Amino acid sequence: MHYQKLSIPIDAQIQQLKLRVLLIADDSLAEHYLKNISYYRLAGYWWPMQSDKVNHVFKPSSRFEGTSSCQNSKLCLGNIRL
Repeated sequence: MHYQKLSIPIDAQIQQLKLRVLLIADDSLAEHYLKNISYYRLAGYWWPMQSDKVNHVFKPSSRFEGTSSCQNSKLCLGNIRL
């Protein structure tokens, strides 16, 4: 299977998110999450924060740090066994 989209470097992913109006207070934290979790997986968490889901533009005041909090919660909940 051949994919049409090429991967882009982490710093370019961060710039793309900023251009789409996602607030990123700490680029190194964003880099850490994008390297270890991936853009694709995190995209599911920031989907509700988008005002334009076709062009992937974020609602005002949407923050990357909020995405990482959701991801941490999911990781923590995933470690709980009933």
